Amino acid sequence: MRKIMIRVLLITLLLILAGIVACFYFGYFMYAYGLIFLILAVAFGLGQLASVNNGVWMHRNGYDRHIHDQAERYRQHREED
Repeated sequence: MRKIMIRVLLITLLLILAGIVACFYFGYFMYAYGLIFLILAVAFGLGQLASVNNGVWMHRNGYDRHIHDQAERYRQHREED
């Protein structure tokens, strides 16, 4: 499924790039700039999505580490008594 989605994404990107070139060639500058804006918006959106995903991973990893440290302290405290 992932390979198919990557292929669809690449084909769509190539078609949009060809559309940008064709729009500039035929003089439809506003459509060309609109397609460029679309590519930039998608790229920035994917960047924000990756940033949120990284933040969630960092929070989860930090929480797991905190719980593990608390468990270790509790075990050491029980062994000392």
